[in-house]
Amino acid sequence: MKISNKLHILLLCNLGASTGILVSTMRDIVSKSEKLRDKDIKIEARPAGELNEYISNFDVLLLGPQIGHRFDELKEIADSYQKPLEIINTKDYGTMNGANILKQAILMDSQRNN
Repeated sequence: MKISNKLHILLLCNLGASTGILVSTMRDIVSKSEKLRDKDIKIEARPAGELNEYISNFDVLLLGPQIGHRFDELKEIADSYQKPLEIINTKDYGTMNGANILKQAILMDSQRNN
């Protein structure tokens, strides 16, 4: 799986408390990784209701499983900007497995660029 030189990841959530912790975990992984730390990787969390305000600044969108019921609504918006959107695996989210979620985002980006 090829890692882009630029990858901006947006985690979508309800209010952002637990997703904010996940962002910190993912940023820490990037800063410690020889493969990733020299790349332009930005990871942020925003409320799903603000997607239209931020979507153009990001390459891939990950939806917190607690608001997975909003997938179809948000997928319409994502598709209109040609941005991939997936729901974060519930187990990875619950255990704050930033490494797996980062891999998910990198895979989404590599598929988008093929």
